[in-house]
Amino acid sequence: GLRKSFGKAEIIRGIDLSIGKGERHAVIGPNGAGKSTLFNLITARFAPTSGTVKLHGKDLAGLQPFQINRMGLSRSFQITNIFPAMSVFENVRCALLWSHGYKY
Repeated sequence: GLRKSFGKAEIIRGIDLSIGKGERHAVIGPNGAGKSTLFNLITARFAPTSGTVKLHGKDLAGLQPFQINRMGLSRSFQITNIFPAMSVFENVRCALLWSHGYKY
């Protein structure tokens, strides 16, 4: 029953989705279909108008992105920030260490 409206414009209209451990799903659709809004809801970047998003049975409402990340859910954006002087392995290692709470 996940819904998201911006004013009178209802963007997400009652999504019900359950993804099991190890499963992969794709979200496809034309520009303006609500794909980014759905991902923003799933990752708690946006609060839903109604409904809930749960990870391991816990409601994500009110949690900070770093808390959600430490629970095992992360997202990437199309615009990436990498350390150009470091190898691919070192860049990935930094991301992994951050996900486990380590700081530079």
